[in-house]
Amino acid sequence: MRDNREEIKLIAKRLIHWRQQQSQGPWCLLAIPTFRCNVECGVCFRNWYPIPPFLFDELPDDRWLRLVDEAKDMGVRFFVIGGGGEPMLRGKLVTEMCVKAKRLGLEGRLQTNGTRMPPETMKALITSGWDCISISLDGPDESVNDAVRFEGSFRKVAATLQALKEMKAKLQSVYPSVCINMTLTSQNYNRLEDMVKFCADIGVDMLSVNALIESSVSDTSYPLNPKQREQLPVHVQNAVTKADALGLTHNLNNLLFLPEASKNGKSPKNPEPSKFSMMLAGAHCLEPWAGLSVVSSGHISPCCFFWDESSECIRNMTLAEAWEGSYMTSFRIRMLEGNFRGECVTCSFPHSGEYQLLKETLKNNAQVATQVGLRGLAYKFINSLGTHGVYGSYQRFKEWRAIRRALHNESQ
Repeated sequence: MRDNREEIKLIAKRLIHWRQQQSQGPWCLLAIPTFRCNVECGVCFRNWYPIPPFLFDELPDDRWLRLVDEAKDMGVRFFVIGGGGEPMLRGKLVTEMCVKAKRLGLEGRLQTNGTRMPPETMKALITSGWDCISISLDGPDESVNDAVRFEGSFRKVAATLQALKEMKAKLQSVYPSVCINMTLTSQNYNRLEDMVKFCADIGVDMLSVNALIESSVSDTSYPLNPKQREQLPVHVQNAVTKADALGLTHNLNNLLFLPEASKNGKSPKNPEPSKFSMMLAGAHCLEPWAGLSVVSSGHISPCCFFWDESSECIRNMTLAEAWEGSYMTSFRIRMLEGNFRGECVTCSFPHSGEYQLLKETLKNNAQVATQVGLRGLAYKFINSLGTHGVYGSYQRFKEWRAIRRALHNESQ
């Protein structure tokens, strides 16, 4: 199992800076250069949600490359290239972004379906020291994977994995590490052990299995039925035992703690405001403080699960301006109040073991952090008037006041 406790401590330490009104920018930045895709996979959200036209008005290459510089300047540590489409449809740009990110000292991950990975891109990623390639695969053989994704996908991805393994050996490099990203379905839940063996045999470094967002596929054969859910823990435990024995890093234990939405296909209600704990570690999700996504059009979002045309767009502003803008400010306030979007309710990410550890670490850190006084908030409000105007400054004042109260509660 992956041990990233030190990374979690660093993220928690960064979040504590919100107490001192010193946002250091997002820990992780997700860049989504395109929503175009070259395949049609059964479990993909694109089958149920039409892609709005504004997402096809893609930022030009030079703006994406400048974004890498801005990420570095803001203190981003983890740079991810992925998306609602296939990033390698803009392969030349993506390769340049990866090389530049490594030159600037960022840790990087590329998410891809693995069907468009030419040798020159593989070589550039290996020689630049790119950290990780995450490739989607939903089964250990053609019969399982292709039933979930598309016909011929297993063969193409297996060829990519083999080519990566051989080129890394030729260039004598352990980079990039290779992660298989698998979506749990009724077709593959009982093949987890076989998936572990496949990954170990073909040189994969990590297996990441994630819960299906069932609200979008409830009328298909993909969600597990009650009997399969009952059987799942046995398959998970067997796969964990095998993965640990083979030295394969994994997140399989998270499958034992699926959210209610993934267990019964129904979305839980938002918590009542009176029952919601006004503390940062008690927020349903910390992504609005720890991460940021930039979609193909340049619009921003707290995470990869949704997009909003009304949000700030880096086409006509800097990344820092968008990060501190009114959209993210109001989103953070709503998250603290427990007034979050439907996508947030059905997301499995906040229920993962790693995420719960982050919240616990944040709580512990908050007990020794220094409180921010109202005088400091007023001073910040006055200083921001010239930059953001009265309304913008007031929005920021409300956010800092809410976060101050949240962190005060944490330290009690």
